[in-house]
Amino acid sequence: MNTIRKKALALMLAATLSVGAVASVAHAEYPDKPITLLFPWAPGDPFEAVMRTLGERMGKELGQPVVVTSTVGAGGKKATAAAAKADADGYTLLNNWVAPQIAGKLFDPDLPYDNSSFAPIAGVLAIPFTVTVAETHPSNTMPEFIEWAKAEGKTLNFGVCAPQSVPRLVGEQFMRSAELEFNPIPFNGGCMGDNITGLLNGSLDVSVSVVPATRIMEGQVKHLLLLADESHPIAPDLATAADVDINIGWGAAALGWGGLVAPSGTPDDVLAKLRQVSADILQDEAFLKELGPLGKLIAYSSPSDFEALWSETEQLLKPRVEELKTSN
Repeated sequence: MNTIRKKALALMLAATLSVGAVASVAHAEYPDKPITLLFPWAPGDPFEAVMRTLGERMGKELGQPVVVTSTVGAGGKKATAAAAKADADGYTLLNNWVAPQIAGKLFDPDLPYDNSSFAPIAGVLAIPFTVTVAETHPSNTMPEFIEWAKAEGKTLNFGVCAPQSVPRLVGEQFMRSAELEFNPIPFNGGCMGDNITGLLNGSLDVSVSVVPATRIMEGQVKHLLLLADESHPIAPDLATAADVDINIGWGAAALGWGGLVAPSGTPDDVLAKLRQVSADILQDEAFLKELGPLGKLIAYSSPSDFEALWSETEQLLKPRVEELKTSN
């Protein structure tokens, strides 16, 4: 009888310890292991440096490494799809971008994700597009360029990144607003390099570019206009579309934006911690200074504002995408 009682007590004790261990694991404070941050572009991309610096700072605050992993393919769609199907436990994050999440989905509705697949953490980057010409072009301002184009009576060869890119959609919206005739010439791969080469050899009249990519070519190309309604810290002296009375009317949706998200369904307490840590870092002057010139592209927005931008961008780009799909 004593033996049976001892065995019963031992089993009860083991069960109690087991339940306690499970409870301990279930309530382990997040994070208790490294976090993966998927980056959708190639290693060496300028914005990888932003994400790595942000990841290092987040890791210090969270007490676990945040490992930035380049998951390249399909214009950012590979990383976006991988994040959408990842476990919603806070250990896989994504540097999301307007191109794969919004434009990519509009062009290809069968992609295995949409806006509802993600929980916003923070808006991080806002990158303006510019109207760019060769340094030797006779025009030095956008009004001069419009006057030149109309006097020439020509259809402009207009270089853009990729057939389904956001710069193309924004650039075409601007060209229509300026009442210019244009022939879009999209490039894949190293599109910025191809655009600049086209400007220099005369095969392109004008290009829609990204400021950081063309700053290194100053002296060979020149920016005529920011394709935005407001000025931007990266080029504060450059005229905007609003300055020349051309209304794009897209606001922040006309920018190449990127941010941080987690898979939808990530626990609220985990999201709250990630959101607070990100907000603190992205608004820290020391962090912005550490990034150098790229710090001027940081544009923190709250989770609610960032999520609202997704819907706004989708609504504005959808008619342009449908038009392109119909014409092709």
